[in-house]
Amino acid sequence: MNHRVLACAGSLGLFNGKPDASANSACQRRLRLVVKRTILFVAFCVFCGHLNAENLLPDSSFTTVNEFSNQSEIKGWHWQRIEEPCEVRSHKNQTTLQGGKVFLHSVEFPVESGTNYDLQIEASGDAKFAGEILWWKKNGLLASSHRSVVIKPSRLTAKGTKFEARIRAPSDAATAYVRFVAESGKAVLKSPLLRVASGELLLKLDAAAPGSSPNERWKDLAERNQDFELQSVTHSQKANSYVFNQPGASCVSTMKDASRFDFETDLAAGTGRGASFTVVLYAKLSGRSGSGIVNKIADPTKGGWSIGLEWDQFNLDRISTLQQSNNQQHRTINGFPGLAGHGGDIKLGATDGKFHLYVVHLTGSGQRDGKVYFDGNEKPLLITAWPFGRLSSGPVRNDAPLRIGSFNKKGFRGEIGFVEIWSGSRLNRGMTPAEYSKHRYNKGAPLRAK
Repeated sequence: MNHRVLACAGSLGLFNGKPDASANSACQRRLRLVVKRTILFVAFCVFCGHLNAENLLPDSSFTTVNEFSNQSEIKGWHWQRIEEPCEVRSHKNQTTLQGGKVFLHSVEFPVESGTNYDLQIEASGDAKFAGEILWWKKNGLLASSHRSVVIKPSRLTAKGTKFEARIRAPSDAATAYVRFVAESGKAVLKSPLLRVASGELLLKLDAAAPGSSPNERWKDLAERNQDFELQSVTHSQKANSYVFNQPGASCVSTMKDASRFDFETDLAAGTGRGASFTVVLYAKLSGRSGSGIVNKIADPTKGGWSIGLEWDQFNLDRISTLQQSNNQQHRTINGFPGLAGHGGDIKLGATDGKFHLYVVHLTGSGQRDGKVYFDGNEKPLLITAWPFGRLSSGPVRNDAPLRIGSFNKKGFRGEIGFVEIWSGSRLNRGMTPAEYSKHRYNKGAPLRAK
């Protein structure tokens, strides 16, 4: 335990039952904060499976709104005077902030790092209004990105506005609270909501149900995209798969659907606003394979992203991820569990001629992160980062179609049973990528389309 916390505990008599009358309030507040965060984290571990659709703000009707005091235990909402004059009133499931500048804080609540959250609030009046989330580590220190301005400052109107915004929790966040800011006027607030953002199925291809022309086109069972065009790819009805055994063999989306798969990163979209997405792949290797089994790259020298199922000349296999604004230093490459020339002779173990399930999740940060789950395992593979550069500026967005198979002649060699692409940090029914890995693998017998 932190030595400052031990000192506080001793002064408050938690060890011998005799509190020190001289213990100052700062010490008391620090100890209460640590205990509170510990309780929050334990509660989160117990109830995290029920947070997907629930409002994380425990008092959405503003039944308890008090002015902040260092001496009082915080319950419900509390407000702070920043610039006088200030006044706050609550009535009939809404609260009114008025004055020079007022902060309204929720109580602290547990969050999952790297998870997308949706914030909603109805607001009317004439004040300049903003919404923020402040993130904290498990140990009570500031998270790496402590303050997210989720609702940018804007002037309210008497008619009112329903604000909706999405943000991703920092990679080291464990708890957070919401702060609304009203400045130079009146803001009437009601129906605040914060919840884990739902995932969205953008693409579902299954060779078990390829459509009416299986040797020409591959039908999207999610009914979001037009059929994919087959290029040097053949359908195996016996194996319920598509066979990729020719240089450049690929399945290509239409240009009309291309923008649906532009997953911009924080470097262009802003911190916490990069697009999280997950690629689910059921495939088997049959020979040496390069990068790009699922990719959106028009020109290798420009922006784009790629997922690779690779088997190289050193007999090493891996999943690779690439996000780049060019092919020089502005690109982030990660290998799972290794990379060619880096990470030793680590093998994935997928060169046995069998189908395997891969769940590949990219957070949207554009950095050396992401997770890959193999054959239903809920524990991710080891990550090995390319050490000679990373995405540090520029967009990955481009006008290329989505390709399955390869973006060059050194692409994938093998068979693909199905491909899914989900946007967001959650997947079907609010599952995390780890949970979906286990669910989709189904003890080695993934459910197929009919």
